[in-house]
Amino acid sequence: MTMDLDTSLLRAFLTVARAGSINRAAARLSLTQPALSQRIRGLETQLGHRVFSRSPRGIALTAAGEALLPAAERMVALADQLVPGLDAAAGSIRQRRSIGLLEDTVGWGLATVLAEFAAIRPSLELRVVTGVSPRLGEAYAAGELDLLIADTGEMPMLEERPRNVWRCPLVWAGAPDWPNRGEPLPLVMFSAPCQWRDRMLTALDGAGIAWRIVFESSSLQAVQAALRAGLGVVALLPDTIPAGVARARGIPLPALPGVELGLYVNARFAEDPILRDLARLFLGELSAAGEEGMDVS
Repeated sequence: MTMDLDTSLLRAFLTVARAGSINRAAARLSLTQPALSQRIRGLETQLGHRVFSRSPRGIALTAAGEALLPAAERMVALADQLVPGLDAAAGSIRQRRSIGLLEDTVGWGLATVLAEFAAIRPSLELRVVTGVSPRLGEAYAAGELDLLIADTGEMPMLEERPRNVWRCPLVWAGAPDWPNRGEPLPLVMFSAPCQWRDRMLTALDGAGIAWRIVFESSSLQAVQAALRAGLGVVALLPDTIPAGVARARGIPLPALPGVELGLYVNARFAEDPILRDLARLFLGELSAAGEEGMDVS
């Protein structure tokens, strides 16, 4: 018996398998959770097998799901190549998009989103640049980046408003065994210029807390390493606090203003389906990390 599988069901299956969560996958596909669950049930009905096992700890692929995964990836990739506007119809023309990501957001699953996106579009070349917001903003303003996620407070060089805004908290963090030698407070810092650095110092000065800088770097990884080594405390986005490091406790540290992250899309690509799809994928990932401000138009 011949069986025709709907590619929308296969796409739903792949997204859930990659995201590891119905909620996260629904956000990536711009679907409600019930609608996505219905698609998965429809696929399982057609196949006659369960593709996911569900438990209080989450979902996982069944043996049938594992067997389906590579075939589903091939079928969805082939379907995407046939849709005009996503890639050149036969994939003969190479398309390239350049993405700029604030280094602190890379660990939020955005790199995974980009890898998955490129995998199902064989004719697409993705160039990803990570770094601090001011440098990324300059590259975007110079036309070197097509899509950008950065701190809106560090974008004075841009006249345009972001397409989306997320407000994320800054929290104090330090290794549990970092040596508290009393005042002045040892600080691990991002190198200047940096608005996060300025916010930290302004808050400490306002609270009358003496401080000293014991380590500084423009690299998030270097700052995280200094935290793990127990050198001091720093303000970070919650999702960038490294393993083995916790929010600073036992010290009356002042509250910090949050960070506003913005998603910018080059006006030249306002109607570009590739960047629109990417923007919607980022919407699902970033909405889980912060309070969403504006919708993608």
